[in-house]
Parts: sequence; C-alpha cells; structure tokens
Amino acid sequence: MADLGPLVQSYPSDNARRLRQAVLCLVATAGLVPLGLLMVKLDEYLYGNTPAETSMTAPVWIGSACFGLSVLFLPYGLRRLVQGLRHRGERINLHAGGFVHHRNAGDRTEFPWSDVAVVDARGNWQPGKLGHRIGIDWRCVVKRNDGRKVVVNAFFPGARELADRIARAVAPRLR
Repeated sequence: MADLGPLVQSYPSDNARRLRQAVLCLVATAGLVPLGLLMVKLDEYLYGNTPAETSMTAPVWIGSACFGLSVLFLPYGLRRLVQGLRHRGERINLHAGGFVHHRNAGDRTEFPWSDVAVVDARGNWQPGKLGHRIGIDWRCVVKRNDGRKVVVNAFFPGARELADRIARAVAPRLR
C-alpha cells in the first residue's frame, strides 16, 4: 500500500443493512407461506362443498398473493444473506495513487490509477426511494486491466463521492 500514497478516506460497506434486509425478507417468507396455506384451507372450509361461479374467492386471492410474495422474498432474502456474510468487513480505502478494496478474510485488491481500465457508473441515484434502500438504483463498476473489478453501490455510504473521485483521478488517462 505504500506505493499508492497516503490514505485519503475510507469507505466501509453497510453490511448491517444487507443483513437486516435478509432477515426481514426471510421472516416475511416464513410468515407468508403458512398464511397462504391457511387461506387455501379456509377456502376449502368455506366453499369446498358448494358450487361457486368462480374459484377465485377472497381467501384464494389472499393465499395466492402470499405465495407470490414469498416467491419474491425468498431468493432476495437468501441473496442478501449470502452477500452480507461474504462481504463482512468490506471497505474501500482511497489513497492518493489509487484505492484498495478490502474484503473479509484479509483479501485485498489494489487498484492503482494506472491499472484502472473502466469506470462505469449506471442508474439514477435516488435517495429515499425503495430502489436506493435495497441498493439497486445505482452502481459503479471499476475494472482493472487484468479483469478484476469492484462494484460500488448504495451499500457504501458515500458511494457517489467515491465513484466521482475515482472517475476524476483516472479521467486524464482514459481519454
């Protein structure tokens, strides 16, 4: 790290937010599946022996909605759980001559400004909106010449500032 110069600023990732989202989604799934089953049984109990004009009664609608939401929440919650566990202690240290991406288990990747090949920021930064809260509204991919990359998104407090600093530092060379 000595060749990257002095430390300018550190940007730790907000893994607590990832893990909170994971737990919330998994708990919601654990509640929605039994509720959906209960609604199906309630429909059988209320309407099971009587002919109906339509099979889409209120309990069936509610049960279907519960199952549909659980199908969305389960993979999202599992993904955030895996990310939260894999990215514990993740941070990016910005130095005068580049940055270092620190991951858990002591893994680190140095990105000297001369090795940065691509800085690709996409999306619309929308603080306060749902997409921002779940980290999907904006992201910046920084790639080295050898193909290694780091993704900076809303799970890094100060992500926009970090991406702007990286883009300004490598802009003269990438032109």
